[in-house]
Amino acid sequence: MFDRNIRYSNYSDFFDLQGNNVMKLTTEAAKEVCRYSHDKSYIVSRIEGGIWHNPGFEMRLDCIWDRSKELDSSPELASKEAVDFIEEESNEHDVFIVSLQSI
Repeated sequence: MFDRNIRYSNYSDFFDLQGNNVMKLTTEAAKEVCRYSHDKSYIVSRIEGGIWHNPGFEMRLDCIWDRSKELDSSPELASKEAVDFIEEESNEHDVFIVSLQSI
């Protein structure tokens, strides 16, 4: 299990410690989780962004990305769009929660 009061910077912790839907990740770690998700038989379903207060996560309702139905059959494209969203939001948000679904 992982510590919910820590912002993780290593994307492999997400997979090793089962951080799906709850682990707080740095911008780079979140992008890497998205990039490697389809290699691990997952598709990105949601990204939630926020602000890190060390410790503490302030979720922002203006920083949520949900996979569109058109991307259900394309894990690679879903990952790319999720990474693009994180990059666009990283000027205002510095922590992200990634939600994946098995494929």
